[in-house]
Amino acid sequence: MTPEQVYLIRQSFDAIWPVRRKLAVTFYRRFFELAPDAQQLFPSEMERQHLKLMDSIAAIVGALDKRELFQSVISHTGRHHVGFGAKSSHFAAFGEALIWGLEQQFGAAFTPELKKAWITLYDAVQGEMMRAGLQATKTDDSARLKDRRGYEG
Repeated sequence: MTPEQVYLIRQSFDAIWPVRRKLAVTFYRRFFELAPDAQQLFPSEMERQHLKLMDSIAAIVGALDKRELFQSVISHTGRHHVGFGAKSSHFAAFGEALIWGLEQQFGAAFTPELKKAWITLYDAVQGEMMRAGLQATKTDDSARLKDRRGYEG
């Protein structure tokens, strides 16, 4: 990401923070339209989930210029989501719903440059989360295989 993109994301995130609950509701409504099978992965009462979403985005935005922290936050989140059963199609729908929600929130202020910055950020986040989730799955599979071998003798 360019310094200009980091600046745009931080400025826009600060601007939406006061209406973060509205954005979260809008986002999840769209996300479940795009990935109805993902709804089973979430609690029926979504208020806490709305806060988690916005806190996670805040952590990512806050770590944009701290490479190691950024990687750590995203990797942890990726492993966590795959553990809950998130699929690659869910990650794609998530990104689409996020960009759509931001467009709804900002209206005409969601300039092409701002949209590109958020897409660039989400692409980086999605790639790292999926990589970390895949790595965690491989590690879990290897551990299960070793356990089976240990029991066989």
